[in-house]
Amino acid sequence: MTFPLLPDYQLILLPARNAAEASAWGAAAMAYASFYPDVHFSRDPSRVDWRGYHHVTIVNPSFWPDDLIITIRQANPAIELDIINVESPDLLSTILNVRIFTGLRYGQPNTEPNWLELWPAGRCLIGLHGRADGELQDADHAVIQRARVEAVKLLSTATMASVERLRAWNPETFILVRAFLNFGEGRVVTPQEFFEFTVNDIARLYDADPGVRYIEIHNEPNLRLEGFGASWQDGRQFGEWFLRVRDLYRRRFPEARFGIPGLSPGPSQEAVGRFDSAVFLAQAEFAAREADWIGVHAYWVNEREITDEREGFGFVLYRRRFPDKLLFITEFGNPQQPKPVVAEQYARYYGALRRVRGLGAAFAYIVSTSNLEESSRWAWRDEAGNDVGIAEVVGRRAFISNS
Repeated sequence: MTFPLLPDYQLILLPARNAAEASAWGAAAMAYASFYPDVHFSRDPSRVDWRGYHHVTIVNPSFWPDDLIITIRQANPAIELDIINVESPDLLSTILNVRIFTGLRYGQPNTEPNWLELWPAGRCLIGLHGRADGELQDADHAVIQRARVEAVKLLSTATMASVERLRAWNPETFILVRAFLNFGEGRVVTPQEFFEFTVNDIARLYDADPGVRYIEIHNEPNLRLEGFGASWQDGRQFGEWFLRVRDLYRRRFPEARFGIPGLSPGPSQEAVGRFDSAVFLAQAEFAAREADWIGVHAYWVNEREITDEREGFGFVLYRRRFPDKLLFITEFGNPQQPKPVVAEQYARYYGALRRVRGLGAAFAYIVSTSNLEESSRWAWRDEAGNDVGIAEVVGRRAFISNS
């Protein structure tokens, strides 16, 4: 028995603020809607059931809320998005008429990367940054297991003792390693020196475990404490430094996948020694494009900031700049609100990212640290070994359908 194909339902979002504008935009698309069947229109995303559409055409994306695409993807991960960057009905009419003439209903064919080739896991893994100083401890492993963490970020100073215990609990645990060196303000470290200081630590893990292949080279290089103003003066100089270190590593670790590190997000701020992350990233873009993957840091201190593209959803800006790059959120967190609030936010955050294509894992900062001030702000357990409650909420997996 054969079954008829379902109609190819398409929704066109028109950037209209009122009925008059809606009429003008609708008129521009009328010939297109007459030519292709099953085209619907809307100017109010809040009233759309995204599950009912195969394709959504977003006209003038800058008009819409910053998190619109994320909202659509959460409701219907299989939906095909079509972006038309125009700001007037006349331009929309021209583009749609060209599509009718050429037969390319949705414009040029989608050139989105095959994300499964770049990231076989096919989903954003639930990650946690390991202990900030020293080996993972018994209490850390207890938290990791309680949260059913799928990915752990370790500093290169860790040893195989941490890796082996993670593997004993779950052989499939994904491990990302940050090449770690304490710069300190004003210290000049050349690429050769960084390589020589860190190569043996990385080799200890790389050589012993074929699953340790993802290496993040350094951390937040737009901070003075991490080399800015001494080892490099701007993003371009860091990009050159990064590529030189990567080349040195590649000779020793030919199977590794090297990532450019996450930045300290936000504008220049003298009090914390930070150079504007957006400017730094633009200057270092040439190097990021040559990296195997790109690290992103995301922080927030209230509910609104979770989905703000300058805070918790900073990866959205990276995706626009690097549409074909695998991204990892190598640090995220909320250091200010009460732990029960933070736990619930983290659970929702993991769930929101779960099916974002091209996002490999999100690592919450941090399981533990001996720095008591940092521990109270970030850690998932205190230095007495007490779980602060985040792991249990995350471990329940109530926030995603696929555990």
